[in-house]
Amino acid sequence: MVDISVIVAAPDAGSNLRECLSALASQLQPPELEIVVVDGSERRDVEQLITDFPAARFLRLSASNSIPRLWSAGIAATQGRIVALTIENCAPSPDWVQKMLTAHEAPWPAVGGAIEIGPNASLVDWAIYFCRYSSHILPFSSRFLDDLPGDNCSYKHEALDQTRDLMSDGFWETFINYDMRRRGQKLLSDPSPVVTYLGGIPGWQFFRRRYIHGRYFSARRARDFTSAQRLMRAAASPIILLLLLNRITGRVWRNGRHRSKYLTALPLVICFLLAWTAGEGLGYVTGPKAIKAPGRD
Repeated sequence: MVDISVIVAAPDAGSNLRECLSALASQLQPPELEIVVVDGSERRDVEQLITDFPAARFLRLSASNSIPRLWSAGIAATQGRIVALTIENCAPSPDWVQKMLTAHEAPWPAVGGAIEIGPNASLVDWAIYFCRYSSHILPFSSRFLDDLPGDNCSYKHEALDQTRDLMSDGFWETFINYDMRRRGQKLLSDPSPVVTYLGGIPGWQFFRRRYIHGRYFSARRARDFTSAQRLMRAAASPIILLLLLNRITGRVWRNGRHRSKYLTALPLVICFLLAWTAGEGLGYVTGPKAIKAPGRD
């Protein structure tokens, strides 16, 4: 069996994908390492990457597939003892693969790492970074968390096998991680495996993605709620915005590294949180009968 399978979700197959693959190609070699790129872009220029990175395996899916669906397709196609996930917009550090393997010498089923940001990040990139990764900014000590970042995480394959029934419409790390915690398993957040967020996601696309994912998240959660509970949660959705904003602000302020960047990006951060909150509120109103796994965006 392969020691570790790395799955790179590439919904856009943009310029960052080459940097991501270059970072991975310089690490372990087959048979220890398996690199699987799940391409949902249908772009012709991906053919050049296939030529330039012969050690990587490319799976081509239709452009209607979201990142969680790309991840789940990659998981189904790999046999690594450890399964690591990232996206094309992240470049792993030179020792990322080895750090993941070392972390998995412990019994924990899942390990998440740190996420830094590239030096050429735009204001939109910074806002996305704070919205998505505020819990995973260096420095921090190893700790157990309720959730891990899908863009920099890894799982023991046997642990993922126990969650197969939750992946019918994609690998949504929040629900996978919750299921593991429900069964008494611990999720390790380790600062050693580091990826750098390279940015490149347009602000309008991220705004739309936040809205769609927020709606999907609440509609899926609503399966366990009564109609009255769903309506109460929908009515409380403005409070969710304040809670999320307070949580992100607290994390950034305690960390101390990027306070000025955060204040500059704050209006965009609020816009992205509004998108999520609106989607989450509507998802509670429409309920589980209206659930539809998001497509590419």
